[in-house]
Formats: sequence, structure tokens, C-alpha cells
Amino acid sequence: MTPTAIDLFSGCGGLSTGFLDAGVQVVAGFDKDAPSIRAFDYNHAYRGCTGHVLDLAQAEGADLLRLAGVDAVDILAGGPPCQSFSIAGKRRGLDDERGGLVYRFADFVREISPRVAIFENVPNFARFDDGRVLDSMISMIKESGYTVKHAILNSADYGVPQGRKRVFVVGVKGNLDFPFPPAPSHSEAPSLFDETLPYQTAKDAIGDLPDVWDEAAKEIPNHEPTVHSQKMLDAFATLAPGMRDKKSFHDRLHPDRPSYTLRAGSGNFSPLRPVHYKHDRVITVRESARIQGFDDHFIWPDPLPRLQQYRQVGNAVPPALARAVIEHVSRYMNWELSPEKTAGDPSTRPAAFTTTHESRHAARMERLRGASLGSK
Repeated sequence: MTPTAIDLFSGCGGLSTGFLDAGVQVVAGFDKDAPSIRAFDYNHAYRGCTGHVLDLAQAEGADLLRLAGVDAVDILAGGPPCQSFSIAGKRRGLDDERGGLVYRFADFVREISPRVAIFENVPNFARFDDGRVLDSMISMIKESGYTVKHAILNSADYGVPQGRKRVFVVGVKGNLDFPFPPAPSHSEAPSLFDETLPYQTAKDAIGDLPDVWDEAAKEIPNHEPTVHSQKMLDAFATLAPGMRDKKSFHDRLHPDRPSYTLRAGSGNFSPLRPVHYKHDRVITVRESARIQGFDDHFIWPDPLPRLQQYRQVGNAVPPALARAVIEHVSRYMNWELSPEKTAGDPSTRPAAFTTTHESRHAARMERLRGASLGSK
């Protein structure tokens, strides 16, 4: 039987995408952010997975099973909001109401009792408060009858064209001793004595895409331009690949290396997007998605604003990393995964866009402010 899963704090569904690509039947995703669930549904409903807008701080395990339409699941997975622990944020930890959701995840494990629990978060979560938050969460899962392992994984080691580290905690019901983490499939400098492949680079990910101002770009979903001031264009023109602009703090991608870690931002904060290694502009949502490991069937439909699209990409678990983790765990659970069963047919979806490329660009131009152009 195909193992089943529920995705908590799903966002747009990077983790669900990786699980479905591996052959796990994700039955539902849950998140309190309605725009994220809109994107989740558009990209997963055709694969048999429905998204639900739900405040997980207020929900019970029985609510999740009822809404998912199942009595039990094999896998409970998810990553509570990371901003409370991220070194890029204020690091308020458990003082932030979002921080306490890490314990809510452990509660859901106890209430639902899946065969496998998978938790992910930013690497700083493992170090926060000298590791005591991580240790206490692991203790809660162990008390529910699980053997637990954890490790910090680098997405680039698993075929993602981005240096992005995440901590994963895996719990297996009972006393099964299993190795963790999975062996890397890629490395920076493969030798004759290992079986890894070279890291995927920024050029590998986005080098075949036309520039945003080319006519062909109009046919590529979410591949739309950001308008920069002449001052910013001049600064980008002198910025060498792999370097940071000392005034604007923009980082420029290097074509022969994995990308920098993509960031999401929150509230009114929008992080700087990396500058394309070849073109003098920041990368598009489609290029960001490619760097995160989404294929071009994953589309952010109308009417999701472009800021939402960028944030959802930046918040997502890279699908290839999620796939590597669940395939590794499945071997020790003796699950036989069949990716063809969970592939679905993206052509059965309704049209993603109700507006034209030109009208979306015109609407963005009307909303531009000085800061958007780098003039403030």
C-alpha cells in the first residue's frame, strides 16, 4: 500500500511536492495562510492532495484527520514557522507565539500516532537556547513511543542548486534503529572514490531560461521582470558574479556554484533577491523556484501578488531534499514507493492566469514606490 501523509504548516507545499514525487500519497496540507493554501491547492489537488486553511495553534489531531478524510496516516510531517529561531530574524524563540508551535507539532504526533514523524526547521533551531528547545521537543516525541534521530542537512548535498541548510528530526514508532541522515547524492568536489555527483549550480538551474524582456519569457509562468532604477542597473553592471554590492548589499549569483540561500521575509520586511549571474536584475519568481528545486509545473496562479510568490518560494522546503529524506526513511520502513501513482496530470488543472502578462506588468508599475526602484 502507498504510505499516506499529512503536511503541517505546509506553506505552498515544497515538502508535499517532494513526498508526492517520491510516491507518498499526501492526503492533506494545513496552514493558516490562505494565499499559501491557494498555491498549495493549485499544485497538489490534481495529485490527490487538498489544502486547508487552519490555525494549527487551535486545532486538535482529530480535526486534522477529519478534514483529511482519513482515520490514520503513516507520516506526519511539517515545519512550524522558523522566523522565531532564524539568525536572520529577531530570534525571540519561544517568546514569539510562533515559537511555541514546535511543541504543538510534538502534541500532534502524540494525538495522531503516525508510524513516522518528520519535523524540519532552520539550522539555528538546533542551537537555540543551547539546544534545550530541540532537546525538549525530541523528549516529547520519544515519550510518545518513538525512536528519534536528527541532523542538519545541506540541500546542495541532495541535488538542490542552492546552499540551504535545514535541521530535520525524524521519529519512527517503536524501537527501530535506523541510520540518519541519508547519504549525500552530490558534493562540491566528487572524487574517484565516492559515488556523488557534482553540485547543481545556478547556471544548471536557470541558464536555459530566456531573459525577462525576451518575447519567449511571456510563455513561462511567473517569469516576470522587476523594474530597477538606472542607479541600481549601473551598480549591478559592475557587480562581479559571487560578490556582494557594498552599498545595496545585493548578492550576485555565480554561474558555477549553487545559489545563496533564498530568504522569505515576513511582515513588511522583504529580503533582497539575488542578482542574476548574467543579467543585470534580480532573479524572477520562476528562477527562484528553479533554484529551490520546483519544476515548471509548479505555478503560482492569479491573483497571488508577486511578493506572496517570492515569500512562498523562500519559505518552502526544497522538494528534492524532502524526497531524499522520505525515500531514505521508507527503505527502513519497508515501504515500496511508486512515484507514478502520485504523479497526477497537471494539464487537468484550470488555467492559472486570468490576466495577461502585459496587464500584470502595468499593474505593478502603478504600485511602484521609490524604495522599489532603489532610490530611497
